[in-house]
Amino acid sequence: MKNNLDIDNPFFTFMGALADLVILNLLFVLFSLPIVTMGASLSSMYQTCRKMRDQTLGSVPRYFIKAFCSSLKKTVPAWMLQLICGGILLFDLAFIARASDTAYWHVVGMLTGCIFLLWMMVSCYLIPARVYEYKKVIAAVSESLCLAVRNLPYTLLMALLNIIPLLCVVLGAYFMMLATPVYLTCGFGVTAFLNTLLLEKCRGGLCVGAEANCEEHS
Repeated sequence: MKNNLDIDNPFFTFMGALADLVILNLLFVLFSLPIVTMGASLSSMYQTCRKMRDQTLGSVPRYFIKAFCSSLKKTVPAWMLQLICGGILLFDLAFIARASDTAYWHVVGMLTGCIFLLWMMVSCYLIPARVYEYKKVIAAVSESLCLAVRNLPYTLLMALLNIIPLLCVVLGAYFMMLATPVYLTCGFGVTAFLNTLLLEKCRGGLCVGAEANCEEHS
């Protein structure tokens, strides 16, 4: 009985981490409501997840808000570029899906799909890995793409996790109804935590340089 009530046992450790992720998820959703601040909110969520992994996190709200305030100004250019490009690509894909069934539109659709995949790959690193910090936007995008290609297996796994909400939207109202409560409570936080685990695997070459650069200026 004593061992079962030990707060250091795996069950209580898991439940504590899950509670932290629920709080983190709610903060992310709240601070993302002004769409222009969503980049800072995303960066803060990943920084908090890294602190959770290091077991150096005190209060989730306190650290998240501190990270949000320090990231807000730096993330806006990278986030707005990512948002606008993603919006244009999604609009193009939706338009192409309704276009006439000809070889021309098939080719355009494949090319647009490839560009969208590259956008997804860059998005896995640009803000989550803090590549945007201390670099101009174009240089940060270029380095994010290099990281994505260099760590391709992990990149594809992260992209798959990130695209789940979009897939639920595409699949229709039933899947949206199932996914919405999950993502409003813990889905984004769990995704960020899993992606943080994958980012830790990216230790070769450029990824080490990117993380070192971020830590050096923190």
